Amino acid sequence: MFLNLLNDEEKVIFLKLAISVIQADGKLEESEKSFIAEYSREMGIERYTLGEKVDPMPLAEKIGKNSTDSVKRIFLVELLACANADGDFAEYEKSLIRSFVKIFGLSESSLQDSLDLLNEYTKISAKLMNFIQEGK
Repeated sequence: MFLNLLNDEEKVIFLKLAISVIQADGKLEESEKSFIAEYSREMGIERYTLGEKVDPMPLAEKIGKNSTDSVKRIFLVELLACANADGDFAEYEKSLIRSFVKIFGLSESSLQDSLDLLNEYTKISAKLMNFIQEGK
């Protein structure tokens, strides 16, 4: 959604963090693979490895120290969407996202606001798709 607003370094870090999020629950669903493929297309990153083992904390710390609050919120929203890609926001994923929120210096209310907004976005997207496909 907003990944085009990131600089090149942030894009690479984002993709690695997204991969770490989908790996967090120990299973890799097709919907999660699709999210990563879409993210990489959106950011113009041609090569990535889904099986890459990434230590996400130093990458998150780099964003926490060097990026604007807007960029941090982009990371939060997009990583939450990724974590929910398979329809199951697992505890491992929640824990990892909460760690990112702390490292980014964002508030717990930012996390809840992001979740609420993503839920609204998902509902509106479904309604739009229904309208496009069926005129309703």
